[in-house]
Amino acid sequence: MLNRAGRVAAVAIAAATVSLSTLSLADSSAVAAGETHPFPTHVTYKTGVLPSASASTRDAAVRKQYDSWKSHYLRSACGGYLVYATGDAPNKGTVSEAQGYGMNIVPLMAGYDQNAKAEFDGLWKVVQTHTDGHGMMQWKIDGSSCKYADSGTPDGATDGDLDIGYGLILADKQWGGYTSAAKSWLAKFYAADVAPDGHLKCEDDGPGNDTRPSDFMLDHLRAFAAYDTAHDWNKVVTRTQAVIGEFTSKYSPTANLLSDFVVGADSTSPKPASANYQENQPDNIVGYNSVRVPWHIGTDALVYGNAQSIQVARNQSASYKSHAGGDPAKIYPHTKLDGTPTNTGDQSECANDPVGVAAMAAGDQAWTDALWNFLGTNPYGDTYFGETIKLLVYIVMAGDYWAPASA
Repeated sequence: MLNRAGRVAAVAIAAATVSLSTLSLADSSAVAAGETHPFPTHVTYKTGVLPSASASTRDAAVRKQYDSWKSHYLRSACGGYLVYATGDAPNKGTVSEAQGYGMNIVPLMAGYDQNAKAEFDGLWKVVQTHTDGHGMMQWKIDGSSCKYADSGTPDGATDGDLDIGYGLILADKQWGGYTSAAKSWLAKFYAADVAPDGHLKCEDDGPGNDTRPSDFMLDHLRAFAAYDTAHDWNKVVTRTQAVIGEFTSKYSPTANLLSDFVVGADSTSPKPASANYQENQPDNIVGYNSVRVPWHIGTDALVYGNAQSIQVARNQSASYKSHAGGDPAKIYPHTKLDGTPTNTGDQSECANDPVGVAAMAAGDQAWTDALWNFLGTNPYGDTYFGETIKLLVYIVMAGDYWAPASA
């Protein structure tokens, strides 16, 4: 499965070094036929605040970031489209995480991007032609040979496969025609990536007692529950929230932070994995995986108004704000579970930007505005990982993240 240890060096590569032919954007003034949720959607969230910037300013910022992201990272290859995962796959290749991100982004930007449906279908085609023995996407693909690009038997990664399933539901709600594909994918995912007690495994061929909190996309799971009644997704939601509560009450009672990997997820005493469990970032604190947790938990709070998610988002937002002194630039990728930053010589926007969603859910207007303004910068020269997370965070913070469960 995906090893993010190399990202510590990869994020230093300037975006200017990325050289891809720009994919054309059609005239944004028209709305493509058949779209039910054309961008911008201007959702009313169930809790929290929006940035003080006007809706038109927020939408313009999303469009600008999307244009940049698309020109650098969405490429025609391997019989369809793939998201170029800089530093993570050879020969401008992709990973399932990146492909899943793309399959979320493109339906959400449909109506602005007149080619969105064709691009989505191309992304989905690459997934379909690169599956492992469980029917999930092979986690790393060479962009030239279009073959599996890791050693051993091809396997999948839970985060990418979650986003692929969610993307299929978004596409079905946006354009229609993806119901069979979405339900088939969710059935395979449930069989491969959900442990018997309901917690999410780290990968489809992995053990049944660990989990990765960056996969805790509760808004996705709630959408799955509404869409696919053939499987007990509410069990997955309940167990995921139990792991969050059990873990934070013991290891991060104030900050409510979650380590990159958690073991004992099938018990009532989940705990941080060992420092060198999989990626050695170290894995027992917040690293390049769990930097995404404030975005995911904050999104669930905003979209569904869940009480636990609201409280966790508040605590995470307050911890980051306190330790950063209210300066977004002082949020770091590596953070101890008490909220203290470590390895402060390493910086990436993938650590700063997700906190903006938690700040919104917390109702902290000043902190939300500071983080929104920081989104407009890329001071560390981030490429695929940081810039893609930025775009997804932008969509949520702009108020344009519509939920398929209510569509």
